[in-house]
Amino acid sequence: MTEHGPVADDGGCDGESSLDRLLATAAVIVVAGPGGVGKTTISAALGVRAARRHDRRVLVVTVDPARRLADALGVAGLPGEAVLVPVGSGDGRLWVQMVEMAQAWNRIVDECAPDRATAEALLANPLYRSLTTRFVASHDYVALDRLAELNERGPEGIGFDLLVVDTPPGEHAVDVFDAPARLETFFASRLLRWLTIGSGGRLSAMAARPFLAVAERLLGSDFLTKITEFFTLFAELRPGLLARIRRVERQLHHPDTRVVVITTSERWALGTARRLLDDVVERGLNPTMLALNRVWPSTAVRTEVGDGSGDQGWQTVTVRSTIAADDLVSIDDPILRQAMAAVVDQIADAEVRLPRPLRTVVVDWRAAGVTGLEDLGSLLDQCREV
Repeated sequence: MTEHGPVADDGGCDGESSLDRLLATAAVIVVAGPGGVGKTTISAALGVRAARRHDRRVLVVTVDPARRLADALGVAGLPGEAVLVPVGSGDGRLWVQMVEMAQAWNRIVDECAPDRATAEALLANPLYRSLTTRFVASHDYVALDRLAELNERGPEGIGFDLLVVDTPPGEHAVDVFDAPARLETFFASRLLRWLTIGSGGRLSAMAARPFLAVAERLLGSDFLTKITEFFTLFAELRPGLLARIRRVERQLHHPDTRVVVITTSERWALGTARRLLDDVVERGLNPTMLALNRVWPSTAVRTEVGDGSGDQGWQTVTVRSTIAADDLVSIDDPILRQAMAAVVDQIADAEVRLPRPLRTVVVDWRAAGVTGLEDLGSLLDQCREV
């Protein structure tokens, strides 16, 4: 993990800050975190700030933005295209690209198939679209594959200073970083050997016979034939896909690739963020910043570093609601009062233990939400560094 010096004193993000140093120097920022914490919004806001404040040529890559955000950025209805977003009159430029799964897999097939006949046969297979778009780790892998491809050559000859990758929502936040390895494991799996048994030897065919017999009874011979044909063709992509996987892994471990983890101030989200950061460090990646998003008013956030007793390499970020019980009683609407009580309970004495070089910023909750480009441009102006 890259050392960035001592933890900063409290201060806003409207001056020189760790956030601005990150946006001014990083080549790739991978934005990760649990679902529903605002990863896509923060990713877009990072891109806008880097372009406006630091005159950088930025591309934000996202897989599934909310419709309102897609409309604000101008990418709704334009999947697969890098759309230039007007961010001001400076030298900075911002492009946003929404990855479309079908287009992305078609590109992978075209570039990894050993010949055109194999590519066309795979694309024509009736199960191709369903299996590739629902494949385990498919969304995660495609996002990272697009990252590595763009950073290597850029679309249409555009040279980017910074790529911001909004990772897809998943059951486990760390899944995106494991996607290349899971895809590689599948190519070496016994299941793939069984499914491609038509091109295997006699011994392997005998070993697979019980599996195939059960599958035929459950799925029907026609379906089994189609799925066997699909995976036989898919296996032909192995050399090209493995080369792409290596490229993705090199990009993830490059020193100019930084990981920013987004969370909220609730205990469950902080716990998920802590586990994600542990996993990121364990995988040898470069976590740089934790962003607490949608922090409610009257919430105190502070950082305590080690006291020299062997814990000086860590920091504890504590989140505590300062909303008094009398404040809740004064809310007339019983549904709103109950909802606020649940929120206060979730952020009372929540804390997370983090590696000390990691920076923590707080992004305050907005009652009106983020509805347009100007909201994105100002979202990080008043964030607090703790």
